[in-house]
Amino acid sequence: MDQDCLQALYRLSHTQALLALCNRSLARALDERALLQAFCTHLVEAGGYCFAWVGYAAHRGCGRVRLMAQAGPPDAAFAAEVFAACNARDCPSACRVACMGGQPVLLRDLSRPCDLAPWADAARRHGLRSMIALPLQVNGRPFGTFSLFADTPDAFDGQAVALLAELAEDLALGIQTLRARAAQAQEVCRLRIDAEREARGRLAASLHDGVGQTLQALTLGLKQARELARHQDPVPVELLDQLVAEAGDALRQVRAVTCELRPPFLDRVPLREAIRLYCSDIAQRAGGSIRFQADESPFALEDHVKEQCFLAFREALSNALRHAGASRIVVVLRVRPQDRLILAVLDDGVGFDTRQTFERPSGLGLSMIRERAQGVLGRARIRSAPGRGTQVRISVPLSREPAPCP
Repeated sequence: MDQDCLQALYRLSHTQALLALCNRSLARALDERALLQAFCTHLVEAGGYCFAWVGYAAHRGCGRVRLMAQAGPPDAAFAAEVFAACNARDCPSACRVACMGGQPVLLRDLSRPCDLAPWADAARRHGLRSMIALPLQVNGRPFGTFSLFADTPDAFDGQAVALLAELAEDLALGIQTLRARAAQAQEVCRLRIDAEREARGRLAASLHDGVGQTLQALTLGLKQARELARHQDPVPVELLDQLVAEAGDALRQVRAVTCELRPPFLDRVPLREAIRLYCSDIAQRAGGSIRFQADESPFALEDHVKEQCFLAFREALSNALRHAGASRIVVVLRVRPQDRLILAVLDDGVGFDTRQTFERPSGLGLSMIRERAQGVLGRARIRSAPGRGTQVRISVPLSREPAPCP
């Protein structure tokens, strides 16, 4: 095998190792800056380049670039000089041109004079002989630059440029994905705050208008009985009966508020039976048709998973009863052995446009269903269309350790 073939095989193995490292970083990335630093480090340590850095456009149209990550042997003074040149208004730089223009800029030999390399003298002092600046862009709109320096002239041939351009696209996509996840996390946090505020308002109203009014009436009756007793007058049985009834009402209202916070029967019965009893109770009170279908396969759920499943189911059933106008509601519970629990609420009601509903405040309940499922490593899928009913499907993993049915 001749020398050229050996070099080609070496470059191929080098490229595969670099791609594997970058893909692993993309798959595992949780933080944007950590992802940028990982890419720079991989291109220096595995890619064999001397210096790598990533910069973002500071503000649209201002022409400045913010340094986000860097890796490589050159000292901090060289990095500062490159960065300063990138932001010098009177002196264009390859990095800034790529960042602002959205096209790669390749400088094959830094020993040749070039207006786009005001830092060329410093680069040569550090043994750098060529560089490439690649734009980072989303939907054709550049937002940053990914720049590399090599220690040989013409280090960036056609194959290398194609590979690096692909990596820049992957990095931009990874950045976009991380930002989307962060935005989604912020939205979930906002929804949680809104839901908690709504729940507190509802409970405050229940306590004030229900329990508060009942206790006030009970207090007045007790004061009346006390005055009678103080004057040694007999307390009418009717008054005592009224006070007992009002105390009972207050107790029932407190229990209702407690059940709203967390159904107490969840500690005493399995999830399957809790859902069955709740469907039966709601059907009797609402006068609607709710059919419950469940297999009898045993399954195990941790307590907090069981609670979140029930609360998500309760929200889905409440939405169907309040908004669907359905003539028939079906609740289905299925178990995939050693895999997942599937809980679905289906109705034949009016349906809705899911995309528009989630964008409005009215979609808070549906968003909370998804959040509850995601909070226990599950997922919730809502399918609906105007005039075609609604399906809410909740899927959660079963407990890893075998255990009796909760």
